[in-house]
Amino acid sequence: MLLYFSYSIFTYLADPLTTTIAYEYRSDEAVTVSGYLVREEEVLTSSGGLVYITRNEGERISAGGSVATLYASQQALDQAMELEQLEEQLEQLEFAQSVASGSQQVLRLDSDIMDSVFALRAGAASGDLSDISSQSDSLRAMILKRSYTYSGVGEEQMQQQIDTLSQQISALRATSQGSSSRITTERSGYFSALADGYEGVLTPESLETLTPSALRSLQPASVSEDSVGKMIYGTTWYYVTAMAVEDMGKMAVGDTVTLRFMSGLDQDLSMEVHDISDEENGERVVALSCEDYLSNTTLLRHQNAQLIFHTYSGIRVPVGALRVVTDVITDEDGNQTEVSATAVYCRMGRWARLKPVKVLYQGEDYYLVEADTESLSGMGETQRESRILRGGDEVILTASDLYDGKVIDE
Repeated sequence: MLLYFSYSIFTYLADPLTTTIAYEYRSDEAVTVSGYLVREEEVLTSSGGLVYITRNEGERISAGGSVATLYASQQALDQAMELEQLEEQLEQLEFAQSVASGSQQVLRLDSDIMDSVFALRAGAASGDLSDISSQSDSLRAMILKRSYTYSGVGEEQMQQQIDTLSQQISALRATSQGSSSRITTERSGYFSALADGYEGVLTPESLETLTPSALRSLQPASVSEDSVGKMIYGTTWYYVTAMAVEDMGKMAVGDTVTLRFMSGLDQDLSMEVHDISDEENGERVVALSCEDYLSNTTLLRHQNAQLIFHTYSGIRVPVGALRVVTDVITDEDGNQTEVSATAVYCRMGRWARLKPVKVLYQGEDYYLVEADTESLSGMGETQRESRILRGGDEVILTASDLYDGKVIDE
């Protein structure tokens, strides 16, 4: 036993063999930046009273459209909320009454409710709550419709409930008339309920004169207590950041780059280089513009992001696995071909096989490579296929005296 273990240890130290699995991988040539979103914005204010927002975040509003309702007192606001609930109940009852006699629609109730529940759950699980309010209202309406469909409530009783609700709604409208007013917008745009003080500090016009030191010292203005949100106009928004000159590479105005926010928006953004400032202490202000996803970025202001110049896709292998070799490959007919290339050795059964590669990208401790098929052009099809590196191959990291065809596992 001692002789056996001694021989095993000696064999391993004399010819250590370690391998790893190569796999498909994507890597970005990027730089991390910190900056601000800039838009054409206008803060909306009220003249006092209780404000009830009637629009969703990022909702598109036409010129003259209402964004909020201003109530003179708490009683007026309570009446308005009660009126909204009654109107919703009336709408659901009328809808339930309209389908009570439709057999095909009744049969689809359970299926529609299950679909709505799954959609609601999927949205909540993914963190996308943009449509959760409308989804909840739709589900509630279907559940009410189902309860009347299967509860045995007669059409006469349902009509009585509709008449009662209609009377209550008419009475509330009469008592609340004149106790509220609307806050409207003069221009079409996107509504946001958040005003942060940067609306007048960071403007599209200020980008052309912004310096790195001025950007770094930006402070928001105070927000009025009467603020009820803001309107965002136009379709273009900007991301402005200060970058070290050596990190910019050959970036120029008009180029297209990819921006990826660290949080707030799970989407790679294709942006155009709008403006680059003069150099100041080795830095320049870079302003990027975009015409997409404006309604999804209304709540974002100061954001850390990755500026991606290029994305590489290939097979990831460790640095130690890559070799510059000159080897002789023997095909099935005994013909020999000398190959001088950058390559990796892979374990193929009991043998080591040389697989030439091209380096696409160098990371900190790895390379992204692809098979170098040009160096294999003189081989037969079967021999050539066995020399192509693919994801899942077992790449040899360490072994002594490697060559193509070496037996490494007896």
